[in-house]
Amino acid sequence: MKTESPESAEQFDVEALYQAALEDHAEYKDFPPEQIKGLIAGIAHEIAHLEEVGEREKARIEMPAEVVRNIGAVWAFSGVGTYERPVKDEKERPVYQSPSWLRWADRLNLNHMAMLALTVAEVRSREEFDAGSFSPDTHEGNRNIKELVGRFGPPIIYNGTESENDVLAEVLASPDKIIPRDRTLEAIVPGSKVTIIRGTAERPIVNTLDVVKTFHLPFDFGENQELAIVAPAPQLARIMRMVKNHRPFPEHTKVRLFPVPTLREGKKEYAKMEILGILSYALLKKVDGKAVADAESYPYAVNE
Repeated sequence: MKTESPESAEQFDVEALYQAALEDHAEYKDFPPEQIKGLIAGIAHEIAHLEEVGEREKARIEMPAEVVRNIGAVWAFSGVGTYERPVKDEKERPVYQSPSWLRWADRLNLNHMAMLALTVAEVRSREEFDAGSFSPDTHEGNRNIKELVGRFGPPIIYNGTESENDVLAEVLASPDKIIPRDRTLEAIVPGSKVTIIRGTAERPIVNTLDVVKTFHLPFDFGENQELAIVAPAPQLARIMRMVKNHRPFPEHTKVRLFPVPTLREGKKEYAKMEILGILSYALLKKVDGKAVADAESYPYAVNE
């Protein structure tokens, strides 16, 4: 995938990333160097492209009406923190606690999902909202928008950790009120549109692979519909490789990605984290006798 973004894959030193991978896991010496370097370059290009798509869509998501009509459900991934907290304190993995550019990821994901749901509802209802008419600062505006999304928006699935699920359920159940603009979810999405999938005592949701393995499509999801997935751009490269190896939906299910862009100061570091993580998941780590992730992504579309 080619991209002209200043945060393009060309900023990555493949040799330096290869050496970093060897420092993490000496077992990579058992693989041909060109195989590892080829994977690194491919993942870097994919993440750069997803970041570029996310940057274009962060203000407003636009797509042809025929694409909107085919969205059968939205799968919103959880992220660092909860909707109410920037990090989960002691429950957050140490690697995710320090970077300021990773904080509030859960809220950012859910707010982006809300804007996607509104876009779908607008097109399906044939009502047009210009930027000035979206006013979450009034009770009447909230009710009108929520009614629109409730009637015409897609079903939404969220399956995070126990604390993430609990917070989202509480937020969605809260009464209408004047809502600050950084809490877009509350202004747009009625609780009736969201299905929260919870883990069990035997199978708790702890990490991204758990999220992938516990997901299921709505029962009325059509064969020709698309599943929209919302998550941070770098994480989507990992998610789609996990999806390919641990298929949570029928083969040939169509997927369209809606990446949440990383803050500029974190783009390079976040991509590095995911590149090294994907290498490990695809080549070294196994769960139930199967690699955690495939070397390639499950097929998907994005809005070009």
